[in-house]
Amino acid sequence: MPFSEHDAIDLDKFLYLTKDLFCQTDLQGEIKWVNQAMENFLGESKEHIIGKKFLDYVHQEDRQNTLAMMRDTLHHDISPTSEIRLCLPDGNFIYYECYVCRDPERELYYFVGNDISERKEYQDKLLRLNSIVEASLDAIYAIDNDGRILSWNNAAEQIFGYNKEEIIGQTINILAFPGQEDEIDNIISIIRSGQIYSYETIRQKKDLETVAVFITLAPIKDLSGNVIGTSAVARDITRHRRLEKEIAQLDKLNTIVELASVISHEVRNPMTTVKGFLQLLYNKIKEQEFKEYFEIMIEEMDRVNSILQEFNTIGKNKKETIRSRNNLKTIINSMAPLLEADAVFQGKTIKFNLRTTPDLYVNGNEIRQLILNLTRNALESMGQNGSVVLATSSHNGKVILSVKDQGKGIDPENLEKLGTPFFSTKDAGTGLGLYVCYEIAQRNEANITVDTGPQGTTFSVIFDSVIEQ
Repeated sequence: MPFSEHDAIDLDKFLYLTKDLFCQTDLQGEIKWVNQAMENFLGESKEHIIGKKFLDYVHQEDRQNTLAMMRDTLHHDISPTSEIRLCLPDGNFIYYECYVCRDPERELYYFVGNDISERKEYQDKLLRLNSIVEASLDAIYAIDNDGRILSWNNAAEQIFGYNKEEIIGQTINILAFPGQEDEIDNIISIIRSGQIYSYETIRQKKDLETVAVFITLAPIKDLSGNVIGTSAVARDITRHRRLEKEIAQLDKLNTIVELASVISHEVRNPMTTVKGFLQLLYNKIKEQEFKEYFEIMIEEMDRVNSILQEFNTIGKNKKETIRSRNNLKTIINSMAPLLEADAVFQGKTIKFNLRTTPDLYVNGNEIRQLILNLTRNALESMGQNGSVVLATSSHNGKVILSVKDQGKGIDPENLEKLGTPFFSTKDAGTGLGLYVCYEIAQRNEANITVDTGPQGTTFSVIFDSVIEQ
């Protein structure tokens, strides 16, 4: 059916009334006709607009892009769509998604523009929000109702160790420890219910290390108000919890120091007197039965005295240590007879694997005490006929002292408590000996690591204060 004059009038009315901007120009870009939407946008009448250059209404930074769209029509009927800013008389602008058509017969361009200012504003808000999320020091991630991770920011990568490609699509079980299944099931139930929920927990990083986190969940809803997931904000509080433990430990230490000074002054002197009289009476008693009783009492007095010595040692921990040049092999060789005697007395053996190592800048007396404490702990952790290996080595510029036993190992729940004052797994332990070891290591620029399992435990003291040969 041929296109009639009436149809042309109807089309003209349609273009005039449509909400999209419609502008007709000659090949030089001079405006020949605009629709009602263009008039309303500019706030000018058609008569005032016709005759002006279309590019005069285009933002200066977008004019080259507009000319490129016009050139595209030399090879194609319609140019690709492009975002350009059209300017208002007051200098403000609005984003439009535009394309250009060319009529070669009438030598005209047709510009069509769709207002996308709301969409651009929404995109800008999303971009700003995404920038805030990515710049956050807290892990921020989205989870659907089945517990699958949908998004993952940079802080989440830093805290948990997984990058976006590894984690997105995985369930939150990947962050949980074995045995936390009930906790994860409860979290998924909370997500589906749309609750706002905060909790503190322990999570597992990619390298299997633990991280303490405080997590807040907030529901994500669709346009109908249905819960489709949750946003999770996780703050790493590992350091905070560690500081709390250190502060608590310092409080205990202060209490111990005060007790040490009081006990040393008030208790040791009368105990020395009591022990002296016990030994005097022991030498005068002839009945073997009573001698055994006195032996037990004297042994118990010696035990109390050893506890007081440990208290005194802790009381001296705050004093600056005096360090000098020492060698681990020399120190251990001088202690070997004492250590071997301890082992034989308990029906056990001690072996030495002493490699030549660089000298250290340490307090020799403190290192002797550290070796003695670690070795006695190792001997006491084993049954009859057990063997302890005392070794020295050097690696990557560090000197390593290791004490390995053949005990049953340390329970995982007790590993974090090692070195805490008054914590001991031994029935008659004071929990002070190992604490003293950690304090000595710290003062002598060393770290203590523990490797434990059913076959035994190895305490390694790694020294940084190596003296170059």
